[in-house]
Amino acid sequence: MKHYWLPLLFCLSMTQAWSAPETTSQIVWVESQRSARNASHEFYVDLLQLVLDNSREQWGEARVEEVNGDFSQFRAFAALNSGMLHVFWAGTTKQRQEKFKAVEVPLFAGLLGIRVPVIRRDRLEEFRGYKTLADWRRLMACQGAQWPDSDILEVNGFRVARIAKFELMYTMLKQGRCDYFPRGLNEVGAELAADGQQDLVAYEGVLITYPFPMYFFVGKNNNALYQRLSTTLEAMAVSGELRQFLFNHPTTAGLFPLERFDNSLRFRLTNSLLPASTPLQRSELWLPLTRP
Repeated sequence: MKHYWLPLLFCLSMTQAWSAPETTSQIVWVESQRSARNASHEFYVDLLQLVLDNSREQWGEARVEEVNGDFSQFRAFAALNSGMLHVFWAGTTKQRQEKFKAVEVPLFAGLLGIRVPVIRRDRLEEFRGYKTLADWRRLMACQGAQWPDSDILEVNGFRVARIAKFELMYTMLKQGRCDYFPRGLNEVGAELAADGQQDLVAYEGVLITYPFPMYFFVGKNNNALYQRLSTTLEAMAVSGELRQFLFNHPTTAGLFPLERFDNSLRFRLTNSLLPASTPLQRSELWLPLTRP
Protein backbone atom coordinates (compact mmCIF):
# COMPACT_ATOMS: atom_id res chain seq x y z
CA MET A 1 0.00 0.00 0.00
CA LYS A 2 1.27 3.48 -0.81
CA HIS A 3 0.79 6.66 1.17
CA TYR A 4 1.50 10.25 0.31
CA TRP A 5 3.37 12.40 2.84
CA LEU A 6 1.52 12.95 6.05
CA PRO A 7 1.90 16.29 7.87
CA LEU A 8 4.83 16.13 10.22
CA LEU A 9 2.56 17.00 13.13
CA PHE A 10 0.90 13.62 12.85
CA CYS A 11 4.04 11.51 12.40
CA LEU A 12 4.86 9.33 15.39
CA SER A 13 8.50 8.89 16.21
CA MET A 14 9.65 5.31 15.77
CA THR A 15 11.02 5.28 19.30
CA GLN A 16 7.44 5.51 20.52
CA ALA A 17 5.86 3.39 17.79
CA TRP A 18 8.19 0.44 18.38
CA SER A 19 8.65 0.58 22.15
CA ALA A 20 6.66 -2.61 22.63
CA PRO A 21 4.57 -5.08 20.62
CA GLU A 22 1.07 -3.81 19.89
CA THR A 23 -2.18 -5.69 19.67
CA THR A 24 -3.03 -3.86 16.45
CA SER A 25 -0.96 -4.15 13.30
CA GLN A 26 2.00 -1.76 13.24
CA ILE A 27 3.03 0.07 10.08
CA VAL A 28 6.55 0.09 8.67
CA TRP A 29 7.03 2.90 6.17
CA VAL A 30 9.42 2.49 3.24
CA GLU A 31 9.97 4.52 0.10
CA SER A 32 7.88 3.72 -2.95
CA GLN A 33 9.38 2.42 -6.19
CA ARG A 34 11.26 5.31 -7.82
CA SER A 35 10.95 4.02 -11.38
CA ALA A 36 9.48 1.05 -13.23
CA ARG A 37 13.08 0.23 -14.17
CA ASN A 38 13.99 -0.08 -10.49
CA ALA A 39 12.63 -3.62 -10.48
CA SER A 40 14.58 -4.81 -7.43
CA HIS A 41 12.32 -2.69 -5.19
CA GLU A 42 9.91 -5.62 -5.05
CA PHE A 43 12.63 -7.82 -3.54
CA TYR A 44 13.23 -5.48 -0.59
CA VAL A 45 9.55 -4.99 0.18
CA ASP A 46 8.82 -8.73 0.01
CA LEU A 47 11.84 -9.60 2.16
CA LEU A 48 11.02 -6.96 4.77
CA GLN A 49 7.46 -8.24 5.01
CA LEU A 50 8.74 -11.79 5.43
CA VAL A 51 11.02 -10.65 8.26
CA LEU A 52 8.07 -8.95 9.96
CA ASP A 53 5.91 -12.05 9.49
CA ASN A 54 8.61 -14.33 10.90
CA SER A 55 8.87 -12.15 14.03
CA ARG A 56 5.12 -11.77 14.53
CA GLU A 57 4.91 -14.07 17.56
CA GLN A 58 7.43 -12.06 19.59
CA TRP A 59 6.82 -8.55 18.27
CA GLY A 60 3.26 -8.49 17.02
CA GLU A 61 1.62 -7.92 13.66
CA ALA A 62 3.30 -5.45 11.30
CA ARG A 63 2.96 -4.62 7.65
CA VAL A 64 5.01 -2.68 5.11
CA GLU A 65 3.48 0.40 3.54
CA GLU A 66 5.06 2.56 0.85
CA VAL A 67 5.36 6.33 1.10
CA ASN A 68 5.28 8.29 -2.13
CA GLY A 69 8.00 10.90 -2.29
CA ASP A 70 10.94 11.95 -4.43
CA PHE A 71 13.70 10.45 -2.26
CA SER A 72 17.34 10.76 -3.10
CA GLN A 73 19.52 8.51 -0.97
CA PHE A 74 20.44 11.52 1.17
CA ARG A 75 16.80 12.43 1.77
CA ALA A 76 15.79 8.83 2.44
CA PHE A 77 18.46 8.42 5.11
CA ALA A 78 17.46 11.73 6.72
CA ALA A 79 13.85 10.50 6.75
CA LEU A 80 14.85 7.58 8.97
CA ASN A 81 15.85 9.82 11.86
CA SER A 82 12.84 12.11 11.38
CA GLY A 83 10.38 9.18 11.40
CA MET A 84 9.15 9.86 7.85
CA LEU A 85 10.55 6.46 6.84
CA HIS A 86 11.16 3.51 9.13
CA VAL A 87 13.37 1.31 6.95
CA PHE A 88 15.66 2.12 4.03
CA TRP A 89 17.91 -0.27 2.12
CA ALA A 90 21.30 0.74 0.80
CA GLY A 91 24.92 -0.27 0.47
CA THR A 92 26.86 0.45 3.61
CA THR A 93 29.65 2.90 4.45
CA LYS A 94 31.45 3.96 7.62
CA GLN A 95 29.63 7.29 7.61
CA ARG A 96 26.20 5.74 7.17
CA GLN A 97 26.72 3.35 10.08
CA GLU A 98 27.86 6.19 12.31
CA LYS A 99 24.61 8.09 11.70
CA PHE A 100 22.09 5.23 11.38
CA LYS A 101 21.58 1.69 12.61
CA ALA A 102 22.50 -0.96 10.05
CA VAL A 103 21.24 -4.54 10.29
CA GLU A 104 24.55 -6.21 9.40
CA VAL A 105 23.18 -9.14 7.43
CA PRO A 106 23.92 -8.75 3.70
CA LEU A 107 20.55 -8.95 1.97
CA PHE A 108 22.02 -10.31 -1.27
CA ALA A 109 24.87 -12.40 0.16
CA GLY A 110 27.37 -9.98 -1.43
CA LEU A 111 25.93 -9.89 -4.94
CA LEU A 112 25.53 -6.10 -4.86
CA GLY A 113 29.32 -5.80 -5.04
CA ILE A 114 29.58 -8.06 -8.10
CA ARG A 115 28.99 -5.56 -10.90
CA VAL A 116 28.16 -6.56 -14.45
CA PRO A 117 28.38 -3.78 -17.06
CA VAL A 118 25.14 -3.01 -18.87
CA ILE A 119 25.95 -1.74 -22.35
CA ARG A 120 24.20 -0.90 -25.59
CA ARG A 121 23.64 -4.03 -27.63
CA ASP A 122 25.12 -2.38 -30.73
CA ARG A 123 28.46 -2.01 -28.89
CA LEU A 124 28.75 -5.65 -27.79
CA GLU A 125 31.51 -6.56 -30.24
CA GLU A 126 33.45 -3.44 -29.26
CA PHE A 127 33.32 -4.36 -25.57
CA ARG A 128 34.61 -7.85 -26.25
CA GLY A 129 37.89 -6.16 -27.09
CA TYR A 130 38.27 -4.50 -23.68
CA LYS A 131 40.49 -6.94 -21.79
CA THR A 132 42.53 -4.87 -19.35
CA LEU A 133 41.87 -2.67 -16.35
CA ALA A 134 43.38 0.22 -18.30
CA ASP A 135 40.78 -0.31 -21.05
CA TRP A 136 37.93 -0.04 -18.58
CA ARG A 137 39.39 2.96 -16.80
CA ARG A 138 39.25 4.89 -20.06
CA LEU A 139 35.50 4.30 -20.38
CA MET A 140 32.77 6.36 -18.68
CA ALA A 141 30.49 4.62 -16.18
CA CYS A 142 26.99 5.85 -15.32
CA GLN A 143 26.40 5.82 -11.54
CA GLY A 144 24.24 7.47 -8.92
CA ALA A 145 25.36 10.89 -7.73
CA GLN A 146 25.03 9.87 -4.06
CA TRP A 147 25.90 6.18 -4.40
CA PRO A 148 29.02 4.90 -2.59
CA ASP A 149 29.73 2.94 -5.79
CA SER A 150 30.69 6.20 -7.48
CA ASP A 151 33.28 6.91 -4.78
CA ILE A 152 34.59 3.33 -4.90
CA LEU A 153 35.01 3.42 -8.68
CA GLU A 154 36.69 6.82 -8.67
CA VAL A 155 39.14 5.87 -5.91
CA ASN A 156 40.07 2.85 -8.03
CA GLY A 157 40.78 5.00 -11.06
CA PHE A 158 37.51 4.69 -13.00
CA ARG A 159 35.76 7.56 -14.75
CA VAL A 160 32.22 8.15 -13.47
CA ALA A 161 29.29 10.24 -14.69
CA ARG A 162 27.31 10.98 -11.52
CA ILE A 163 23.57 11.13 -12.20
CA ALA A 164 21.00 12.38 -9.71
CA LYS A 165 17.97 10.26 -10.65
CA PHE A 166 17.88 6.52 -11.24
CA GLU A 167 15.44 6.74 -14.13
CA LEU A 168 17.91 8.93 -16.06
CA MET A 169 20.81 6.51 -15.88
CA TYR A 170 19.52 4.06 -18.45
CA THR A 171 18.39 6.96 -20.62
CA MET A 172 21.88 8.45 -20.62
CA LEU A 173 23.37 5.06 -21.42
CA LYS A 174 21.11 4.68 -24.43
CA GLN A 175 22.01 8.20 -25.57
CA GLY A 176 25.71 7.40 -25.43
CA ARG A 177 26.46 9.93 -22.70
CA CYS A 178 28.19 7.16 -20.77
CA ASP A 179 29.64 3.85 -21.97
CA TYR A 180 28.29 1.39 -19.43
CA PHE A 181 26.18 1.16 -16.28
CA PRO A 182 27.62 -1.26 -13.67
CA ARG A 183 24.75 -3.08 -11.97
CA GLY A 184 24.79 -5.57 -9.13
CA LEU A 185 24.16 -9.15 -10.17
CA ASN A 186 21.09 -9.07 -7.95
CA GLU A 187 19.65 -6.09 -9.88
CA VAL A 188 20.47 -6.49 -13.53
CA GLY A 189 18.16 -9.31 -14.64
CA ALA A 190 14.91 -7.74 -13.47
CA GLU A 191 15.92 -4.30 -14.73
CA LEU A 192 16.75 -5.49 -18.24
CA ALA A 193 13.52 -7.48 -18.38
CA ALA A 194 11.51 -4.25 -18.08
CA ASP A 195 9.82 -2.71 -21.11
CA GLY A 196 11.99 -0.57 -23.34
CA GLN A 197 15.30 -2.22 -22.49
CA GLN A 198 15.66 -4.35 -25.63
CA ASP A 199 18.60 -2.27 -26.90
CA LEU A 200 20.66 -3.03 -23.79
CA VAL A 201 22.50 -6.15 -22.66
CA ALA A 202 24.46 -7.28 -19.62
CA TYR A 203 28.03 -7.90 -20.75
CA GLU A 204 28.92 -10.96 -18.67
CA GLY A 205 32.44 -11.22 -20.05
CA VAL A 206 33.62 -8.81 -17.34
CA LEU A 207 32.75 -8.44 -13.67
CA ILE A 208 33.87 -5.46 -11.57
CA THR A 209 33.91 -6.62 -7.95
CA TYR A 210 34.34 -5.11 -4.51
CA PRO A 211 33.00 -6.03 -1.04
CA PHE A 212 29.82 -4.01 -0.65
CA PRO A 213 26.95 -5.46 1.42
CA MET A 214 23.41 -4.14 1.12
CA TYR A 215 21.70 -3.70 4.49
CA PHE A 216 18.39 -2.64 5.97
CA PHE A 217 18.89 0.64 7.86
CA VAL A 218 16.71 2.18 10.57
CA GLY A 219 16.90 5.44 12.52
CA LYS A 220 19.68 5.91 15.05
CA ASN A 221 17.29 5.77 18.02
CA ASN A 222 14.93 3.15 16.67
CA ASN A 223 16.21 0.39 18.93
CA ALA A 224 13.10 -1.76 18.98
CA LEU A 225 12.74 -2.06 15.22
CA TYR A 226 16.49 -2.63 14.93
CA GLN A 227 16.30 -5.52 17.40
CA ARG A 228 13.32 -7.03 15.59
CA LEU A 229 14.99 -6.92 12.18
CA SER A 230 18.50 -7.91 13.26
CA THR A 231 17.41 -10.86 15.40
CA THR A 232 15.11 -12.22 12.71
CA LEU A 233 17.42 -11.70 9.73
CA GLU A 234 20.29 -13.29 11.64
CA ALA A 235 18.16 -16.36 12.31
CA MET A 236 17.07 -16.50 8.66
CA ALA A 237 20.68 -16.29 7.49
CA VAL A 238 21.85 -19.06 9.81
CA SER A 239 18.94 -21.37 8.92
CA GLY A 240 19.35 -20.84 5.17
CA GLU A 241 15.92 -19.23 4.76
CA LEU A 242 17.44 -15.95 3.57
CA ARG A 243 19.53 -17.77 0.95
CA GLN A 244 16.47 -19.66 -0.30
CA PHE A 245 14.52 -16.41 -0.56
CA LEU A 246 17.29 -15.03 -2.75
CA PHE A 247 17.33 -18.16 -4.91
CA ASN A 248 13.56 -18.18 -5.42
CA HIS A 249 12.39 -14.57 -5.58
CA PRO A 250 11.15 -13.62 -9.08
CA THR A 251 13.57 -10.69 -9.35
CA THR A 252 16.67 -12.80 -8.61
CA ALA A 253 15.85 -16.44 -9.44
CA GLY A 254 17.00 -16.07 -13.07
CA LEU A 255 20.51 -15.22 -11.91
CA PHE A 256 21.25 -18.73 -10.69
CA PRO A 257 23.24 -20.89 -11.00
CA LEU A 258 26.23 -18.56 -10.76
CA GLU A 259 28.61 -20.99 -12.47
CA ARG A 260 28.04 -19.21 -15.79
CA PHE A 261 30.32 -16.46 -14.45
CA ASP A 262 33.24 -18.83 -13.79
CA ASN A 263 35.04 -17.71 -16.95
CA SER A 264 34.25 -14.00 -16.66
CA LEU A 265 37.22 -11.65 -16.43
CA ARG A 266 37.15 -10.15 -12.93
CA PHE A 267 38.59 -6.83 -11.82
CA ARG A 268 38.83 -6.79 -8.02
CA LEU A 269 38.64 -3.31 -6.52
CA THR A 270 39.26 -2.12 -2.97
CA ASN A 271 36.53 -0.54 -0.85
CA SER A 272 37.94 1.79 1.80
CA LEU A 273 34.40 2.84 2.82
CA LEU A 274 33.62 -0.46 4.59
CA PRO A 275 33.11 -0.26 8.36
CA ALA A 276 35.42 -2.38 10.49
CA SER A 277 32.36 -4.31 11.75
CA THR A 278 31.52 -5.71 8.28
CA PRO A 279 31.17 -9.50 8.82
CA LEU A 280 33.54 -10.48 5.99
CA GLN A 281 34.74 -13.66 7.70
CA ARG A 282 31.27 -15.17 8.18
CA SER A 283 31.05 -17.49 5.18
CA GLU A 284 27.35 -18.25 5.75
CA LEU A 285 26.51 -14.61 4.88
CA TRP A 286 28.23 -14.60 1.47
CA LEU A 287 27.84 -16.63 -1.70
CA PRO A 288 31.09 -18.30 -2.89
CA LEU A 289 31.39 -15.92 -5.86
CA THR A 290 31.22 -12.91 -3.54
CA ARG A 291 33.49 -13.93 -0.67
CA PRO A 292 36.29 -11.44 -0.12
